[in-house]
Amino acid sequence: MYIDKVIINIKSGDGGKGSISFNQDSKNSRGGPDGGNGGKGGSIWIMCDKNMSSLNSFRHSKFFNAENGGNGSDQKKTGLNGKDLFIKVPDGTLIRDVKKEKNLIAVITTESEPIELFKGGKGGRGNVAFVTSKNKEPLLAEAGEKGSNYQLELDLRFFSNVCLIGRPNSGKSNIIRNISNAKVEVAEYPFTTKQPVLASISRGFKNIKIAEIPGLVSHNEKNLASGNNYLKHLLRTNTIVMVIDINNDILKEIKFLLDIVNNFNPILSKKNIGLIISKYDSKSKLNISQLLSEIINNFNFFKNKIFLLSKSFDKQTEEFLAFAYNSINSFENKFDIDLPIISLKKNNDKRVVYDGDSFIIKDKQFVQLAEGSNLNNWKTLIQFQYKLKSSKISKELENIGIKRGDTLKIGEYSFNWEE
Repeated sequence: MYIDKVIINIKSGDGGKGSISFNQDSKNSRGGPDGGNGGKGGSIWIMCDKNMSSLNSFRHSKFFNAENGGNGSDQKKTGLNGKDLFIKVPDGTLIRDVKKEKNLIAVITTESEPIELFKGGKGGRGNVAFVTSKNKEPLLAEAGEKGSNYQLELDLRFFSNVCLIGRPNSGKSNIIRNISNAKVEVAEYPFTTKQPVLASISRGFKNIKIAEIPGLVSHNEKNLASGNNYLKHLLRTNTIVMVIDINNDILKEIKFLLDIVNNFNPILSKKNIGLIISKYDSKSKLNISQLLSEIINNFNFFKNKIFLLSKSFDKQTEEFLAFAYNSINSFENKFDIDLPIISLKKNNDKRVVYDGDSFIIKDKQFVQLAEGSNLNNWKTLIQFQYKLKSSKISKELENIGIKRGDTLKIGEYSFNWEE
């Protein structure tokens, strides 16, 4: 099975919790806050692996979590940072956010540096960070910032110098077997090739990458093994080569293949296109000169790009390989279409809301502070409320109508607003 599209679930690491701690020793008889900060959560990185040619490695691995940051502790000790997680994908992988209309986040190619896709959560601050001239013994600390959860679609478009297309049983696999060491199945029945085949041929100190996709069928035919499911890979080939059985109506078959390609994406017709007439027998009584003239008269772009290949390696095969070799020099490892890269937008939700019964604080920083502190302790709650009233959140609450005695909720806590 060849997998070129898969959905994975990823999560960057949560930041560690800040510590609430007080130190009292012979050097400091009165004691004082010494709670350390939490460590940073691990980030999610994505990078290109040149040795990968499919997404098969994701067949059974769908969940990826970076490490959480460690909690802070006494003596102002900062928690350990969580380890980053590196996800390797093949060249030509498009990454989309499934839950946001499949917005494109990144395109990974061999030229790409490793990308920090999602940062880990920041570590929460310990109570040392909340010391002020008016509060020498803070009972406040922050929970770590939560990591990011995303569902991503990985969509691969492999690249090749030459990609062979044609009807089922047109002879594509036999050509691949003749010119490379690729182990492909060849038989006298349709759809012996059920997935793309990638072959590399060393020639003139360079490697020619030649691909074959399964046989193409008309749009009203439904076949899960057909190459129609893999047409997207043509977007990253430099040269498309049609392979047509000499025993078929060649002009009709050319038109059929052109229609398939153009219906998928008209930009493909602007690529370099060649033609292989397969299963040629030199003893055939067919008038080859007349046939070639008819082809060029109807499809002028095939001029000097038609090859008559038999089932064995011969001079015409050498000429085809020379044609394929020349495609390397003009090949650029890039996408032929403009891909609008859309960055993930920051959450612009309101920081305070009223739900009809109570006022709710959604501000991330204050939620972290509430989660990292014990607001069931009245001293802690007083310190929290004082900090809240000293912030811009207080003004926002007043703007939406909060009054003394109204219920205020934040995280798992609920208390009355005091003016």
